[in-house]
Amino acid sequence: MAFIRASEPQKSEQNFVAIIYGAPGTGKTTLALSAPDPILIDFDNGMHRVAAWHRKDYIHVDRYEDVLNDIQIPEIKAAKTLIIDTGGSFVTYLKDWAFRTQPTARTKGGEFNSLKGFGFVKNEFARLTSQIKDIMHKNLIYVFHSTEQADKDGNPQQRLMCEGQARNTVWNACDFGGYLQVVNGKRMLCLSPQDEYFAKGCHGITGMIEVPELKMGEPNDFMTRLFDRARQNIDSENDYWKEEKGRYDEVMEQVKAIVTGVAGPQSATEAAAALGEIQHVLTSKDEARTMLREKTEQIGLKWSNDVKAYVEAE
Repeated sequence: MAFIRASEPQKSEQNFVAIIYGAPGTGKTTLALSAPDPILIDFDNGMHRVAAWHRKDYIHVDRYEDVLNDIQIPEIKAAKTLIIDTGGSFVTYLKDWAFRTQPTARTKGGEFNSLKGFGFVKNEFARLTSQIKDIMHKNLIYVFHSTEQADKDGNPQQRLMCEGQARNTVWNACDFGGYLQVVNGKRMLCLSPQDEYFAKGCHGITGMIEVPELKMGEPNDFMTRLFDRARQNIDSENDYWKEEKGRYDEVMEQVKAIVTGVAGPQSATEAAAALGEIQHVLTSKDEARTMLREKTEQIGLKWSNDVKAYVEAE
């Protein structure tokens, strides 16, 4: 365990979990392959649909157990990003795995037990996600097909094409969730939620971002640049916080000195005025009020609205 103080500089080397989903043919897999040093885990037999000059190393899956073994090989350990394509097919493989290895995932009649079986699927989905990001320290991208459904008012909504609760679980762990669609002839990665689709952005990266069409020989690095931009924003946030935290510490030293000097009604009234003149930072204003209230209550004072000053409490 490593104890890290909030005032210490934070590393912006964190990895990200992302979802890319959309209709067939929008280029989801190619976009996912633009992440840094990727290896694709091909649950959907779809690598052949990627243009040859954009293909990367990948794992062909026969059974889920193969994945658990393959993620230990040197090539996987050296990769910076793992891509699961598609998340819906991944769940199908997990169903098969649960059916074969978990007795309670089968009914007495030999069918898949949806209630208990999907519980195993959901838990393993979340466990593998955590292993890849938190233990193996890699970026993880889930590629999903989208499916249209109607909301309670009959309006169309785009959702992840996936069985069971895994399609909801994956959103909890993801940093970015992008709906890839074509708008006015341009491919747009949508990272802000709308009525018609789920989406998720973070670290100042939100809204709709154009994904350019790639020609032969052009670098496929969209997600790499997006992750880099997120890390740069984290650095900026940390720099801002460090500066503000320094000012906050200075202000709180002034607050403590003022409150410590309160001994009676006159000094309490003067302290209230002094605290109001300070240029407060972050939460210092609320904390100053709390400290003064606790001190005046401790020595038996109360604020009088009639005389606009502290007086002895009855």
